[in-house]
Amino acid sequence: MKKLIPLFLLIPIFAQSPLHYNISVPKDKSKKPATLFLMHGYGGNENGYKNLKERLKDDVVIVSMRAPFKMKRSLFTIFQNSNKWYDFSIVNGDTSSNQVQINESTDRILATIEEVKEKYAINNERIIIGGFSQGAIMSYKLGLLYPALFSGIMVHSGRLPVEYTLLSDLNEYKDLNILIVHGKKDGVLSTKWSLQGKKLFEDINATTEYLEIDAGHSMNSASIEKIIEWIAVR
Repeated sequence: MKKLIPLFLLIPIFAQSPLHYNISVPKDKSKKPATLFLMHGYGGNENGYKNLKERLKDDVVIVSMRAPFKMKRSLFTIFQNSNKWYDFSIVNGDTSSNQVQINESTDRILATIEEVKEKYAINNERIIIGGFSQGAIMSYKLGLLYPALFSGIMVHSGRLPVEYTLLSDLNEYKDLNILIVHGKKDGVLSTKWSLQGKKLFEDINATTEYLEIDAGHSMNSASIEKIIEWIAVR
């Protein structure tokens, strides 16, 4: 569902506390590296993205955030650190999402970004938000609401939010870069959803790159290589 609202109504109030996060800072910061804020998928935590982090750690500030809502414990997850950005349900093919939780997650992600900016003096001109699956949906959400905050959005195996907002002045998106990566064999979210995201961002004149990989609902070496290549010029 798409809405248009005036820009002045989107000034964030950082009333929420920052999220728990892990941060990795390159030893050499003389080149003013980009900062990548990462969001895990449904049931994940801040310790994911191991292969991507290993490849980027010498060149990029990496902030891996933990979603604010804990998953319900079960016999199979009792020892796991499983978290979610929001609850959702699918009934007769229609998805509904907990908008109160989404708004809290959004506010806390923004609060985390502000804290990292203050504590680590990162390059404000090179802030990238990215995520996988539910984290990718949150990346869409943030990029559409606050395009001026980010030099890039990375969306892997995601879809547009059930409810999202476009700024009333679409020129706000002209300097935004987005990378959309999706598995051709994704059985959770088909490429129908990634193509919808591609079309929207092309329609609002964001610089859009799109890649389909030979994978299911997962990352692989091809997507990691593309992400690294894309971040290097953001």
